[in-house]
Amino acid sequence: MNINKENSKTFLINTLRICLGLFITGIGTAMMYLVNWGSAPAATIGDGVHVAFHMSYGTAGILVNILFLIVLVFLDRSLISIGTILATFFLGIFIDVGVFLIQPFYTDTFSVPAKAAILVLGGIITAIGLGSYVGVNFGIGAIDGMSVALNKKFNIPFTVCRWGVDILITLVGIALGGAWGAGTVVSVIITGPIMQVVIKYSQEFRKKHLK
Repeated sequence: MNINKENSKTFLINTLRICLGLFITGIGTAMMYLVNWGSAPAATIGDGVHVAFHMSYGTAGILVNILFLIVLVFLDRSLISIGTILATFFLGIFIDVGVFLIQPFYTDTFSVPAKAAILVLGGIITAIGLGSYVGVNFGIGAIDGMSVALNKKFNIPFTVCRWGVDILITLVGIALGGAWGAGTVVSVIITGPIMQVVIKYSQEFRKKHLK
């Protein structure tokens, strides 16, 4: 009975930590989206599929996630759990919430330096959010899982794996006609290193407090 209660408590805490990480990711992504200078690599490949195959953004995003999920199954299916489901269905909602919360305070009349600062800050917040939910180790989204799977399978530093995956999907997205810009470049450069640090501290928290 106590074991079941403890397991339920751990499950609830992990789920809440994943949702918090995804919410933070949504806020950061919304900041980059509002600047409109290009967003994350995942958005570029999603837009590329949308343009190349004449389907809606939503359908394109789902298709991209399904394709990467299939690859993840072959690479490391142990990474697929509740976090995978939450990332697939809730991240888009949290991005919409982020836009709703931030849009009243943002205007296109901001100076270029101000927009650049918002863009970089958004990229940093996004990476912190991604690292927070991935570090829970309770299932992760298909695209994020690619970097983790490569890191585990080939013992390549996570940052290098993330750079490789981000660059690959960005190039594929551009080849398909997807939009990209300064935000995409910023995202590629800073996401991996920041995620690696946050994942480390997130996992240390889990080992210390959720044994």
